[in-house]
Amino acid sequence: MKRLIITVSSVLILQNVLAIAAAFASEPSHGLSYFGDLKYPRDFPYFDYANPDAPKGGKMKTSAIGTFNNLHPYADNGIPAQGIDGYSMWIYDRLMVQSQDELSSAYGNLAETVELADDYRSVTFTLREGAYWHDGMPITIEDVIWTFNTLKSKGSVAWKSANKRVVSVEQVGPRTFRFRFDETAPKTRQLAMQMSSFIPLPKHYWKNRTFNATTLVPPLGSGPYRIKTVDAGHRIIYQRVKDYWGRNLNVNIGAHNLGEIEFIYFLDKNIVIQSLRAGVFDYKREFNTDDFATAYDFWGLHEGLFIKKMLKLGKTYGMDWGILVNTRIEKLSDIRVREALALAYNFEWANRVLWHGLMKRNISYFIESGLEATGPPSAEELFLLEPFRDQIPERVFTHEFLLPENSPSGRNRDTLLQADALLESAGWVVSDFKRVNRASGKPFTLEIITSDIAQERMLVPYVENLKRLGISAKLRRIESNTMVNRKRTYDFEAVVQQIWLNNIPNAGWIRSSFLSGNADIPNMQNYAGIKVPAVDALVEKLIFAASEDQMNIAGRALDRILLWSFYVVPGAYPQGRKFVYWDRFGFSPPEKMVWNGWPHLWWIDKEKNARVDAGISALKDSTN
Repeated sequence: MKRLIITVSSVLILQNVLAIAAAFASEPSHGLSYFGDLKYPRDFPYFDYANPDAPKGGKMKTSAIGTFNNLHPYADNGIPAQGIDGYSMWIYDRLMVQSQDELSSAYGNLAETVELADDYRSVTFTLREGAYWHDGMPITIEDVIWTFNTLKSKGSVAWKSANKRVVSVEQVGPRTFRFRFDETAPKTRQLAMQMSSFIPLPKHYWKNRTFNATTLVPPLGSGPYRIKTVDAGHRIIYQRVKDYWGRNLNVNIGAHNLGEIEFIYFLDKNIVIQSLRAGVFDYKREFNTDDFATAYDFWGLHEGLFIKKMLKLGKTYGMDWGILVNTRIEKLSDIRVREALALAYNFEWANRVLWHGLMKRNISYFIESGLEATGPPSAEELFLLEPFRDQIPERVFTHEFLLPENSPSGRNRDTLLQADALLESAGWVVSDFKRVNRASGKPFTLEIITSDIAQERMLVPYVENLKRLGISAKLRRIESNTMVNRKRTYDFEAVVQQIWLNNIPNAGWIRSSFLSGNADIPNMQNYAGIKVPAVDALVEKLIFAASEDQMNIAGRALDRILLWSFYVVPGAYPQGRKFVYWDRFGFSPPEKMVWNGWPHLWWIDKEKNARVDAGISALKDSTN
């Protein structure tokens, strides 16, 4: 009987394995999904949220704070311009385009088909015929191979870290090429999804140029926009490519409608607001809750020509912002000190006085997503955490992460007493109203750096609370170039940092931010200097999860370790994404997407545009 049971169980297991294998069978597909099925069939005409009749042309102006001195996204040095950094890359094409109404699915763009191997050790793409660079030269597999090999040897540190498990690329057919993965990589779709966003560069353009150097010469691209005008540090204008090779692909129908997109750079956020109200530019993503609530009450809003909008979008919020603490600094390597710093922050007062009640307290790195740790750890989380019990705080196993609630009036005596006790237990005592080290007598000093005047105002009360604890705290605002360089070399004690996440956490970002191996490498994002094997293990489990459920379990376990280790003084996150703009535009319904579609799913509405122009012109005439 026992043998029979084992045999039946084995058959059931085999059936499940075969079912899974069939589901992931190796065959060319028009799309690739991280988990589950694709929403769109092979012959879909366009994305549901796109407007195929959107008019083309016109110009949108927007703003940026700071400066730029680089148009090459893969150089470690320099500050890249908006539109060419991170996930923008408007002048280039990706192999596939991610849809905006699915958790994580991508469809063919530069690649016509994708084929994931049965063993998950490689992914094969078919290069679409008829794709060409802006100079008319065809995009070839040779470009793909050259780009990958060049980035492996000369690319940015962040790119190398994100793609370290992708070992090679080779041509396997007239128009097919295959990326091969590290044999030790977990068998999931993560690496295949990662390579679906790969961006080839033109070999013939770069062969006589220094690849890893900064440049202000507009590079050759293939995408829907090219760089038209560059005024270094001041403005950059992108122009729609009218004969863009991919304009009629289903993934691009209804997209890339604006004729030109201009970024105007400012050094002061108050000048940004004044310029927007005066009609100097059209659109702004507003991060400052106080400004959103109070700075745009002017004639344009009253006349219905200017829009203030807060949207609850599907994209996860992440930490949004917090004060990252550099554990490379000896005094900040003590978890008791870091917890005391977190307790000194009075969110309730800030939310009442500074943010008009529009923010929520941040108690997760993955807020409002399936990865957010809530309640005590589940049995599945404990299974992942248990092997590392001696490396991580005991409260990870026993308590939900919560922070004491303070009085909105500003009185937080109880939490400051808790912070005082923690500092004393760590050897930092009060002498003559100053916090000093019990053994050396050295005073406790702390410098917090930011490059944002709004953050400076927001944190003044926090610094005052630190001073009430006897800490000689200083809040220092530095210019953006200095901030970039100090963060690259980890030359700070504490830094105000925004932390964003995707619905599926980006492998490159999450490795750069949390892995031990990146803690001492310049140009990475492990600003806190985290070196914890448990974190390393959970990062890999999160990235290579075979299902959404596994990903969420690993994410929640990771979230608990990060929170209870107090690498960050948790700040706040908005109840929605905030946008302010002149009502010149039409756009796809944002409630159908994980983002608001800006800028590529927006277009100029001629009637609205004329109405806004007339209103601004009339105001100017009346003031002359």
